[in-house]
Amino acid sequence: MRWDRSVADSGANPLDIAVLLLPPVSLGTLGAIVDPFVEANRLAGRRHYDVHLVSADGAPVALPGGGRLSVGGALAALVRCDALVVACDLHQAGANESDILMQLNRLARAGAACCGNRGGTGWLAAAGLLENRRVAVHWEDMTLYRERHPGLVLCASLYEMDADRLTASSSQATLDMMLGVIAQQVSPQLADNVARQFGLDRIRPGHEKQAVPATSRIAQHPPKLAEALLVMEANLEEPLGADEIAECVGVSRRQLERLFKQNLDILPSRYYQELRLERARQLIVRTQQSIVQIGLSCGFSSGSHFATAYRAHFGITPREDRSRATLTGSTPATEPPC
Repeated sequence: MRWDRSVADSGANPLDIAVLLLPPVSLGTLGAIVDPFVEANRLAGRRHYDVHLVSADGAPVALPGGGRLSVGGALAALVRCDALVVACDLHQAGANESDILMQLNRLARAGAACCGNRGGTGWLAAAGLLENRRVAVHWEDMTLYRERHPGLVLCASLYEMDADRLTASSSQATLDMMLGVIAQQVSPQLADNVARQFGLDRIRPGHEKQAVPATSRIAQHPPKLAEALLVMEANLEEPLGADEIAECVGVSRRQLERLFKQNLDILPSRYYQELRLERARQLIVRTQQSIVQIGLSCGFSSGSHFATAYRAHFGITPREDRSRATLTGSTPATEPPC
């Protein structure tokens, strides 16, 4: 089975989509995932998609507003599928977390495309299924993902389709993403017709960026620059190249450099390094982590490289800075909990 195959041909078999419900999950979240495929089948007059629900243990799933939603079986009983969509409003580890992560990996190895909404993405990331992939993360969750999952290429986009890994930043973005799937696998016309059934005048493309509240620190900047700043802040441990950042934001490298120069009077590479150094200084003065480890976690290739850049920027070595912080009593005795 292949997720990227077309199902538009009259003889094509329906794509088998399993939706894993992991509490807390609302009917709104479920509808954003399931309804586009159901409506596509109805409007097309044939089954392009077979959608079925599963839960971790096969038992009905409790809904946040009360009531329970029945499913067709347990995750462990699912042998294989074309796509597994993890539906969850908030990733919360539980007693059966290790078993769920094991089953997610099993199905991914069997060839299932892995998709997640905002909370579902957290489960996929915890399972290690999003490493080195572009991942759409809600702007509120950027810092958390940066700290917990440094191997992800975090993006401030509405949704990302990186081969067989699909992630959406919100419930509304999940709806757009599923409409985008229909456009790719069946036809843009069918996807547009489905969108209009939901009262939408257009399908937002994945590369559109999330609306960040005006209270955000970066909202004062032009939208493309603000998006670049979010991407940089989300990828400190393994810094992206200027071309990669520009691609995530949807501009050319020259345009990116012009934005930084006009608004911040600095080149993107220089700003990125200073951002990583500021993060490193926070860890130097507030924790007892190894200085070398801090340098590596902030994207510097070696201890000497880190120390040189640190001194050039702050006029003091990391070790001297920590000693000064210790004397003033600002460094904790132990590493604070995550």
